[in-house]
Formats: sequence, C-alpha cells, structure tokens
Amino acid sequence: MINVFYDIKKSGERIHQLHKQKKYTQEELAEELNVDRSVLSRIEIGKYTCSVEFLAQVSHLFDVPLDYLVFGKEQAKNTVQLKKAITELIQHLELFKERI
Repeated sequence: MINVFYDIKKSGERIHQLHKQKKYTQEELAEELNVDRSVLSRIEIGKYTCSVEFLAQVSHLFDVPLDYLVFGKEQAKNTVQLKKAITELIQHLELFKERI
C-alpha cells in the first residue's frame, strides 16, 4: 500500500516558494488567479485548502506538475528538458513540412 497524503501546509509552502521564485507579489498572484489576496495568504500558510481547479491554475501558471503542488514530487530535470526538446523538434518539423 502506498502511503500518500495531501498536506495543505506543505502545499501552501510550495505555492509561496513558487510565487517568490517567479517574483510575483502576493497581490499580483492573487489577481492572476482571480482570488482575494487574503484567500491566497491563508492557502500559503496552510489554513485554507484549495480546489483542484485552483491547483491546476497554479500548475499551469508556474509550469509545474500537479504532483509537485499536491505531494511535493519533483519531475526529473532530464524529463522536463526532454519534453521541451521534443516540443521544439515537433515545431521545427511542422515548419519544415509547410515549406515542402
């Protein structure tokens, strides 16, 4: 049996760290996510649980997997780099296809 659980305090800390790393103020992030700053503050300190929709918005905005926000599981850097390289290759191939 896998022992996995959602820790709202740790999840909030991860969201807080992301907004600091990306140089968002709490007010800017709250506005971007369409929530009140006080709600974001309570989420970041682990006093308020957030919806899956909210987590999905944060995941998309900061380009991190939901697993990271919810469980703290980090994606291997080489996997992220590989996905980026494949995406770029596909774009180049599509441009090449249009030219021939």
